[in-house]
Amino acid sequence: MQIDHSEFQDQLVRGLAHRMNNILTLFHGYVGLMLDNGKLDKPTTDGLKKIQDGARAATELMDRTHSLVRPTTVVWREIHLGEFVQLLRPGFESFRGAKTNIELEVEQDLPNIWGDMSRVKAAIIELVRNACDAAGSGGTVTISIHGDEPAPNVSCAAQPIRWVCLKVTDDGPGVPTELDEKIYAPFFSTKKMKNSAGLGLAVAQGSVQQLGGLIRHRSVPGRTTFEMLLPSRGA
Repeated sequence: MQIDHSEFQDQLVRGLAHRMNNILTLFHGYVGLMLDNGKLDKPTTDGLKKIQDGARAATELMDRTHSLVRPTTVVWREIHLGEFVQLLRPGFESFRGAKTNIELEVEQDLPNIWGDMSRVKAAIIELVRNACDAAGSGGTVTISIHGDEPAPNVSCAAQPIRWVCLKVTDDGPGVPTELDEKIYAPFFSTKKMKNSAGLGLAVAQGSVQQLGGLIRHRSVPGRTTFEMLLPSRGA
């Protein structure tokens, strides 16, 4: 049976992620056992902890890379975006700096969307992670959700009348105009942070497109907003 090129790429990434995670599981297991040995000297222990940190970073990278491909199974259901973000909110703590504020604003009587929870989760997490990185310590990230968004000016075979919009705004330095298109490319990053993979916006955009939505942004120095628009269940 002939496989189209995009499906071949998806299978390749899935297979690579699976094999790499198997290898990394060995790293986690054996390094953990060695660290349990109380007789190791400090330089050896410190070195093993660095290996452990590297293995964790590699595992996260493979998980995020896997998010770029189309899912093999998708479970569509009604999702209240405001309630869903509330459930995800504790996980945002690991992204923010010591003094970064994360604020949430949800419109009353928000209509449900129709989507796959894993794809919605991946997009939201990456947008919030990206905003926290941009805001830095002491900055503010605002997540706002509202419904009844007018249809964006995009070509779509079945254009819904209304959309639900999730906006993530940070007060960081902004996105230069010349990078407007590049920032969504896999492995492109403007960050000088350690372990920056340049996958966040690519994962977010791919996940939202799989849900029949879109991502767009507006940016000036001191204020950048990424908007995730998803079709309303009531459209």
